[in-house]
Amino acid sequence: MVRLHQKMLLLAANLLIPLGALVFMTGYFRGRPSTQNPPEVAMNRESIARSAPFDKSQLVAYSSPPRLIRSGTAMPFTARAASPTLTMSRIKAMTQGTSQSFLDLWLNIANSPNAARQHDVDTWLSRLKKEKDVEKKMVYYGTKTWLMLYPEIFDRHDGVDSYYVPDFTIVDQNITRHVSSELQKDDWKALVMHFPGLDHLAHQGGPYSAHMRPKQKELDGVVQEIYEAIEQRSHMQDTLFVLLGDHGMNEKGNHGGSAPGEIASALTFISPKFKSISKGLQSPVTTTKNYEYYSVIEQVDIVPILSGLLGFSIPVNSLGIFVSDFVQLFQKPDDGVDFLLRNARQMMNLFETKANLNSTMEEVSSCDSTCSGCHTDKSDIVCLWKKVSHAGSEWEISNDAASVDELIRSIDAPKFSHRVQDYLSIPLNNLHTTRLLVGITALTMTILLLIIGIALSHIKWDSGILAFGLLVGIHARTMFISELVEEEHHYWYWASLAWTAYLGFKSIRKGHFWVKAFIPVMLQYLTQCWNQSGDTTYPIVDTIHDILFENPLLLWNFALVAYTLWANSMATHLGTNKLLSRIVSFGLCLVAVVFKICATQRDNPELLIFTPDWVKNSMLGVDQTQLLRMMWICMFGCLVYLIARLKLSTRASRIDTLAGVINLANLYLMSQSKPKNLVLYPIFNFQLQWLLSRSSCLTPSEISLSALVLAQSSFYSIGGSNSVASLDITNGFNGIQGYNVTAVFLQTVLSNWVGPVWWTLAGLRNTKQTKVTANSNGKVHLSGNGTTRGNRAVSAKDVSLKEVSIRATSPKNKSEGPLKKDGEVFFEYLTFQTFYTASSSLAVMLACVWLRDDPSLWTVLAPKYVYVGLWTVFQQLLINFGLCTSIWRVVA
Repeated sequence: MVRLHQKMLLLAANLLIPLGALVFMTGYFRGRPSTQNPPEVAMNRESIARSAPFDKSQLVAYSSPPRLIRSGTAMPFTARAASPTLTMSRIKAMTQGTSQSFLDLWLNIANSPNAARQHDVDTWLSRLKKEKDVEKKMVYYGTKTWLMLYPEIFDRHDGVDSYYVPDFTIVDQNITRHVSSELQKDDWKALVMHFPGLDHLAHQGGPYSAHMRPKQKELDGVVQEIYEAIEQRSHMQDTLFVLLGDHGMNEKGNHGGSAPGEIASALTFISPKFKSISKGLQSPVTTTKNYEYYSVIEQVDIVPILSGLLGFSIPVNSLGIFVSDFVQLFQKPDDGVDFLLRNARQMMNLFETKANLNSTMEEVSSCDSTCSGCHTDKSDIVCLWKKVSHAGSEWEISNDAASVDELIRSIDAPKFSHRVQDYLSIPLNNLHTTRLLVGITALTMTILLLIIGIALSHIKWDSGILAFGLLVGIHARTMFISELVEEEHHYWYWASLAWTAYLGFKSIRKGHFWVKAFIPVMLQYLTQCWNQSGDTTYPIVDTIHDILFENPLLLWNFALVAYTLWANSMATHLGTNKLLSRIVSFGLCLVAVVFKICATQRDNPELLIFTPDWVKNSMLGVDQTQLLRMMWICMFGCLVYLIARLKLSTRASRIDTLAGVINLANLYLMSQSKPKNLVLYPIFNFQLQWLLSRSSCLTPSEISLSALVLAQSSFYSIGGSNSVASLDITNGFNGIQGYNVTAVFLQTVLSNWVGPVWWTLAGLRNTKQTKVTANSNGKVHLSGNGTTRGNRAVSAKDVSLKEVSIRATSPKNKSEGPLKKDGEVFFEYLTFQTFYTASSSLAVMLACVWLRDDPSLWTVLAPKYVYVGLWTVFQQLLINFGLCTSIWRVVA
């Protein structure tokens, strides 16, 4: 009965963790708090339309060729995007002029038109559609995201599926085929095109992929065709051509976070009319560390810029600022200055609506004539507005003939607008307190249930439990320090090194040679040098990267070693005759290698530069999806054979069967890894064999702690971090045709968690091979059927298999406790893993509540909590509890 209660408590704990985490998430990631719209700024729309320098717009998501910048026909900017740098978030920011929330992360993944649709949202698209040339059409070609967000806007459109990332060719061709015909028509006032191919290519191969330059040349041709039409066709002469990127990318080609490369996006306005205000700029320019080139503006500024240059009113909730460089383009420069003032008035209306100004008016009296002595940000903004309003009124009355530049300096509307933009761009909390408390309560109850379960199981205290408690406690404290959250990999790197060194020291005390005892420590350090993680960069990581990518043949030699070691191990544990085991194992290995080479040729052909052309051409003709599915079918056949042999044959060893099943899972993990990370698998395997050889020295708590620290460390060593941008979607589509949301999402998460999953399964092997009982002196006692060697009792059969099978029996020494059964040891292993997940998740929840008014709530803790959700649902519920329990019950 006690045993049943323990199982039920553990089951309840594993269900409460993801439930509490998801409830907390619904209270954390919510849309911006709803407020009433600010009043419209009074303006003569017909006058604005007449004075605007352009009558139609062509918006293309790409970057500008350098020759147009040098000639002065293109005015380039760096448009800073806000986090999260996701396609959906950026489209909304560029059309609405507002900051976005992390809620878009889930909408971006779900690809659901109903969830993404923006009902009656004020955008420059809707303003242009209603206010100018209503008889003309709004046209769109590109990713379906725009159509999901704004289904009523476009009169003529063709959306392409942008979620099937492996395709970076056809998806763009389906857009390009419309360009020539649209350029001949004069029935549209806005033509928007969003090319996702370059983004797909970056995700697949990174910014230095061999496919990158050909793709850029392809899109340069589209830009050239459009610009020539503007120059040569009369109905296109007043067209404003806008080239822009919705976001940047990091060094791996991913995005979603707030790294300099991710938030810096290109924005270029193109027209022969710009020659009147620009003499051209140097292009290309020298690379900068923060990727900021030319003038730097905010991405939301595109909204009032389009409003002014095309002649329609600014959306009332826009945070954008009209760039004063464009004032001279207006037919009457005074109209440009007037638009600056209207933009400032719109910003003040927005500020008055969003901010509580009840007490601010009294505080303005503390400000001096230059607004430098204001006590608060609000009073500073109000003071600046009074100056702008006063200067603007005097200018309108006097009709001063001063130069435009002097007018802009005297009115100083941009300074005021920037202060409002900075103030309102700070994310507003819209936390649902009840849901947050429910989530925290659920995790607190989980920990209490686990403590009760531990008490019922009479787990004896040892050094492993003390170390586990110390590690969990310190880790929980670091979650309240934003810098340590961003650089969490440091904690796990040092913890794994310290723990491995401790196990090595224990091994030396048992009589092992010290060099052999500390080789795993050096290997653990090597894994930490394999990929960059977090914001800190290490020269040794770049050095290893350069060596491998400058010598790709060396990289593939390491990869072949990894596959060969897997095949040898699989042949050992398959359990058939020696020849057949090797044929099956090396056959599977060959298929896996061919798939990995073909996938690399598709994504990173520069890593196969040493192969002959006929080999490359042959690989391009291979159906990778069918090849991988064939491998999965063969793996499933091997899995069925292993389980059937265990159930039907008395000669089958449970430890060999367990190792065989886990080896099959490891081959799948290898197929989900990038070529560079294949080198880590032999290192992981060596560390595992080292732990298995010392199984007689390890308690269940030490096995659990070993699996925990090595799993956490491996997550970062394969390139993971607490930034959304580190989520690599390259392998999410392996073996999947089209965009199956559930399958792609699960496989994408798995491909980013290959290290933790590998070590979690490795912990099962350690748990199965080690059954212990501690006496009063803390010594370890192992027992089984057959001959006894010192403290070890081993049967003749199991000696040949190098395994120890334990039965629950009373030891001869009365000072020793009873030997633990298989289920008891696994229960302890799973309890420790569950306890860490619950405590770490609770710590992040409490940190989010504690720091709810701190800017790090959205810049640091929000992406961290995204990972909390993935760790709890995927790693803990599906892998630790679901998969490991299933394997243990069936095999072990």
